Amino acid sequence: MMRALAIVAALAGVAHADRWDSWQDAQGGAWLHYELSAIGDVDDTVKPRDNPGGLVLAGARLHGFVGKGDVIGYHVGVDLAAGGTLRGGGFAYDVALFPLGIGVRVGATGVIALGAGVGAMGATATLDDAMTFPLEANAELGGGRLRVLARVRASYIAFAADRHDGAPSIPFADELDATLGLRIGHHYDDYGYPTGNGYWGGVAYRELAGSRYVGLVIGYSIDMATPRKGVRGR
Repeated sequence: MMRALAIVAALAGVAHADRWDSWQDAQGGAWLHYELSAIGDVDDTVKPRDNPGGLVLAGARLHGFVGKGDVIGYHVGVDLAAGGTLRGGGFAYDVALFPLGIGVRVGATGVIALGAGVGAMGATATLDDAMTFPLEANAELGGGRLRVLARVRASYIAFAADRHDGAPSIPFADELDATLGLRIGHHYDDYGYPTGNGYWGGVAYRELAGSRYVGLVIGYSIDMATPRKGVRGR
């Protein structure tokens, strides 16, 4: 938890250093994902007591970035998801707010962003409710018919001792969550503002409570950005 707070403080310092005199100088963009994911436990050797067996979650992710220049900006976001568990039929949820972050713009609408925040995650009967302190990296690359969507989140857990050190692959965090997808859609440049949308699908991976989970994710995404000087189309 202290490691997460230290990184949050560092991000805050960098973000506040990027100020501008007028909103007319602002450059940035945003992306919205609607998604449905289903993952199942694939770790046959580790069966902790609080194991949901799998998760089915539906939700949305809204993120954006803004800055004085057209390359580096201040990033914020929110992730909201709810659903159920495969074992026990319990209600599951996963929410997070990212008030601090940095985004680096790639092309017309692409971005690589790092955010730090606070959230909550749990499932009735199978997974203790916990406060989370996530560090999340997002990548949105490409602006034509094809767009790569990637996300990796490492979380530190508070108020749920049984979930500490629950990610077998990483020693520096308690839980791990990742998705990698490909969107097939459309790109527009109406009124000078590059915009894209389309359906996407991919793979989902998660480590929590000592087990590994793998599954599929499908969804729909929209992105839009302010025009960049010297960059057109994608």
